[in-house]
Amino acid sequence: AVITGDELDELSDADFKKQVSNYSVYARVSPEHKVRIVNAWQSKGKVVAMTGDGVNDAPSLKAADIGIGMGITGTEVSKGASDMVLADDNFSTIVIAVEEGRKVFSNIQKALQYLLSANLGEVLTLFVMTLMGWQILAPVQILWINLVTDTFPAIALGVEPAEPDIMKRKPRGRKSNFFSGGVFGNILYQGILEGLITLGVYWFAISFPVHANESLAHGDALTMAFATLGLIQLFHAFNSKTVRQSIFKVGLFRNKAFNWAILLAFILLGVTILVPGFNNLFHVTSLTMIQWVTVLIAGVSIIVIVEIVKLVQRLFEKS
Repeated sequence: AVITGDELDELSDADFKKQVSNYSVYARVSPEHKVRIVNAWQSKGKVVAMTGDGVNDAPSLKAADIGIGMGITGTEVSKGASDMVLADDNFSTIVIAVEEGRKVFSNIQKALQYLLSANLGEVLTLFVMTLMGWQILAPVQILWINLVTDTFPAIALGVEPAEPDIMKRKPRGRKSNFFSGGVFGNILYQGILEGLITLGVYWFAISFPVHANESLAHGDALTMAFATLGLIQLFHAFNSKTVRQSIFKVGLFRNKAFNWAILLAFILLGVTILVPGFNNLFHVTSLTMIQWVTVLIAGVSIIVIVEIVKLVQRLFEKS
């Protein structure tokens, strides 16, 4: 329906708020009318964007959740009242800006999910090891894992390309935050999963030792736990490339910065165990082929388990 400014004056605020969804065209309206339109939609819980270029648009641009001014034809007053200014006065630029904003928000979520779940896994591992009276990871090992496996992949996740369906998703809503959309739940279960897998490898190593010597057996178990905790975080970085979608759908190797970060982290982690001279520094031992296979299987298992969980989550969302 179409409504004019004079007809709008005849409606009370309460009546207009009830009927605002019936109108799609407004004719001969004043600055006060524009503010009423914005307020009416906001009262329905909608996020309202307002475009304008003149001085008379300033009140409604300020009242809207997102005021959009024109960079070329817009007045300085309208630009100053706006949250976003279109440098080219092209409305299609808004779509590009929304996509970029969604990508940035999503990448922050990915980095947070990766970092917090990884650190939760470390805390759980050390806590249970201490509780069980097991030999715990050395401080230098924890520092190395944090430096190598946390820093480079997390930075690379911050420059991930936009996911293919990012513009098809529903708006986040006013109350959303970086832990919304299942991110908080993912952090909890993925962190616990990392810790349990690492503890499982340590338990396996001390229960079925390669060496009869108890000291060497404990050294191997600690080395395997250290290698598993490092590798599992690097493999988990691939899971963090998307919160809900399968990593095979968004593309494993689209982000070159991420690929180099993971490769560098793999090399730096491997150096501590494989290169002679680092054993004493990092309190590790040389592992046998069987032990390395165990560590690799444990590391890759995080991808398999998380992919299954994501599949179940998607099926529940569709139902």
